[in-house]
Amino acid sequence: MKLIVNVICCGILGYGLILVIFYFFQEKFLFFPGETPFGDCPEMEKRDIRAENSGGLRYYLQAKPKPDNWILVFHGNAGNACDRTYFSDLLKAFNSNLVLFEYPGYGKDANTPKESLILEQAHALILHIKGKNPDRLPIYLMGESLGTGVATFTASRTDVNGLILISPYTSIARLARHHYPWVPVKYLLKHPFPADIWAGRTRAPVLLFHGINDDIIPVAFARQQVLNFKGETTLVELPDCGHNDIIGLAGNRIQKELHDFMSNKEKKKH
Repeated sequence: MKLIVNVICCGILGYGLILVIFYFFQEKFLFFPGETPFGDCPEMEKRDIRAENSGGLRYYLQAKPKPDNWILVFHGNAGNACDRTYFSDLLKAFNSNLVLFEYPGYGKDANTPKESLILEQAHALILHIKGKNPDRLPIYLMGESLGTGVATFTASRTDVNGLILISPYTSIARLARHHYPWVPVKYLLKHPFPADIWAGRTRAPVLLFHGINDDIIPVAFARQQVLNFKGETTLVELPDCGHNDIIGLAGNRIQKELHDFMSNKEKKKH
């Protein structure tokens, strides 16, 4: 009996230790910034994309001489904005000013990544871009993975012409419960990113893409998230695509859907 009690006590202590580690080091499990300093990005320079820093708001800008619209991109949780040259390649046929936002805590700045600071700067970014848009060109927000929540939050706080989400989730809290069902995430997670709540406050039309084979954010999350928006929505499920290969494998389909989505929105405006 004493042995059983000791085993149980050790199990409880071990479980408690795991929870303590999860709570105090959860940023290490969620945010994976790369080592490249912001602005040190030859691949961006090759594409004529320049680094901008406006009062601490950092982003890469690919400006067109006479653009039809703006597309603001919020990237995933790993790497940096510098790693997202594939968005420039994906959108090269679009006559758009492209903005690739760099999160605070990424790109070797002095901040620590956290939900509140990322959202604060994302909202500041859209206001900054609207100030650079005197002709009131259409503005679209695009997010991938973690960035789909950031984009949805931003769209819930200000008017935009459309929201484009690649590999969306309902909330990081729900996603964490899916992957770690034995962790009481509700009480421990400091960065829940409740995109489901923000979706209900978003008025912009929404286009969602998700790989059916995604095992990081399973497609079931996209199927639920699309129901949380109150306005016009389209979910495009992409067969044979996972989480990290969705743009590489389905780029042509994504481009076609984007073209139709943006063209329809701009026709309605006129």
